[in-house]
Amino acid sequence: MHNDIFLYLKVDRKMMKINVDDILWIESLRDYVKVVLKDKKTLQSKQKISLLEELLPQERFLRIHRSFIVSANKIEGYQSAFVEVAGQELPIGRNYKAACLQRLQAR
Repeated sequence: MHNDIFLYLKVDRKMMKINVDDILWIESLRDYVKVVLKDKKTLQSKQKISLLEELLPQERFLRIHRSFIVSANKIEGYQSAFVEVAGQELPIGRNYKAACLQRLQAR
């Protein structure tokens, strides 16, 4: 299908290789990001979410909120206020709603 695409994130003072297919969502926590992987493992990295947004393949990830980026193909359902990923409801931000819903409906 896809070639494996990787990111390197600094976690606990070492660079960790992460396959972008394993990412469920990314949550911004001020100067850190929390990366939630499909095995429910979470990694924290001192990183800005905007930088990760640029590094991630646009066609596979969706910025739904200023604090959240989700893997588009891991979205299990959605309403106008949130998307559901791995049983977890993640909010859709006001400023992202139109683009987000447009992209979800285009699938």
